[in-house]
Amino acid sequence: MGYHLPEQFAGKKRILVTGCPIGGVLQKTVKTMEESDAVVVCFENCSGIKAAFQMVDTEAEDIVEAIAARYLEIGCSVMTPNTKRIGLIERLIREYQIDGIVEIDLQACTPYTVEAYTIRQLAKEKHVPYLAIETDYSQNDSGQLATRIEAFLELL
Repeated sequence: MGYHLPEQFAGKKRILVTGCPIGGVLQKTVKTMEESDAVVVCFENCSGIKAAFQMVDTEAEDIVEAIAARYLEIGCSVMTPNTKRIGLIERLIREYQIDGIVEIDLQACTPYTVEAYTIRQLAKEKHVPYLAIETDYSQNDSGQLATRIEAFLELL
């Protein structure tokens, strides 16, 4: 069972965005992707799908323990080994029929930068093109990022 895009997005490349929370860099990354014949179908980052993927066991005897257990199941990059994140990305590649993975890491967020190697290896294993972007909240690299993103999308 895959995720089907609305008709207005048919034919566009499906992108999975992973890495750091990117609220401050959406304009120079995601906007560029969506203006370049792609659609971001899933965010697997701190503010994306991973935080909402598991449910709390509401039937548990100790609800506080159940809530804690649910949060410990989130594949966060500060956890090691982080097999849960890898498993989630594998599932998202299948379910969302991902054409490419774009990892966006902020220069000050070392845990995601460290895991970029593992995500790159996973993408290679699954035969999904991968682009790593390291940036910050400034707009100084907007032109360079647009060029890299557009070139990546042309390869898909």
